Amino acid sequence: MKKFHKFFVLFFIFSIMFLNQPIILQTKAEIIENDNIIYFIYDSENNKITETNYVEIGDKIITKAFKQYEVYKIDKNSHSAYVTLSGNYIKPTIKESKSNPSLSKNFTKKVGIYLTHNDESYVFGDGASNGSKKGGIHDIATSLANSFEALNYTVFLDETLHLPHDIDAFSRSRETASLLINNNVDAIFDIHRDGVSRSIYVENVVGIERCKIRIVIGQENENFENNLKFAMYLLSVAENYYPWLFLDIYCTKGNYNQDLTNKSLLFEMGTYLAEKDLVLSSVPLLAEVIDKTLFSTISSDNTLELNNFVNENDENLINNVLNQNVSTSNFQNRYVINVIVFASLFVVIMGIIIIISLIYNKKRKKKN
Repeated sequence: MKKFHKFFVLFFIFSIMFLNQPIILQTKAEIIENDNIIYFIYDSENNKITETNYVEIGDKIITKAFKQYEVYKIDKNSHSAYVTLSGNYIKPTIKESKSNPSLSKNFTKKVGIYLTHNDESYVFGDGASNGSKKGGIHDIATSLANSFEALNYTVFLDETLHLPHDIDAFSRSRETASLLINNNVDAIFDIHRDGVSRSIYVENVVGIERCKIRIVIGQENENFENNLKFAMYLLSVAENYYPWLFLDIYCTKGNYNQDLTNKSLLFEMGTYLAEKDLVLSSVPLLAEVIDKTLFSTISSDNTLELNNFVNENDENLINNVLNQNVSTSNFQNRYVINVIVFASLFVVIMGIIIIISLIYNKKRKKKN
């Protein structure tokens, strides 16, 4: 039996080492646009995961699979950083409901759209960003406004300039965001474009190139939980219609004026190296997914029911749910899961050892 005891001790040590070993994604940087540092994120097998222009300790990346990775180390000399898989959110179940078409709805729907970084442009469509005037990103915002109007929204598009494109731009755009909220909008969106590689955003989908969208949320605002829930609802609904539409959710430091309301998101509409026409083709689909999420989706027990004929006053309608304080408590911490897994393995191994011990003792008694 000593060999079983040795095996158990070795298994115990191995389990502790394995379960507490972080899944590491290493990021390396290179200079691409206007001397901006671009962080390339790789997994432990050196597969590139994503890219970003900004990274700080505590930043979180939530994938479309609802896995959450968190930055825990940054090497400023090599411009590299490391993230660990900190857990995952329970992905909602999606179901479509057949309803009586006679129950038509006539909602009052309002959205606000503005641009903090007005000079952003697309190389293939606008040329390089000027830095001192409106860029091509304004065309994207206008297209989004038109797409919402086609879905019977009242749209408040504010193209106020907040130049220059510097660290204080969000402070200058705060007044614009506040004015939009005063119109009693259901949600507001800050429209940007990213500065990373084309391959991160552009994907070939059934022979057609499509451009993705990244959702950015500031962690340092009182509405973080609601805005994160809003973003995850969008990911879930998009999965049912346009699975390629969203890249991920990037949660970074700051607040991006999202403390002003609980339905406020920043959209990175592709990257500066994506063809502008590709980005424009994704715009009406984004408006459609937002509309379906806010006004045609019922939430209950981590199940989302897509229903085109829902009552505007239904408290479970996503637009109404997000007006309340929403918890994202369906997060499963990786280390808690590891404890459960280890405990389960411990019980199984102990059971096997006990059974083997009983069999061994029984055979020994027969020999005696």
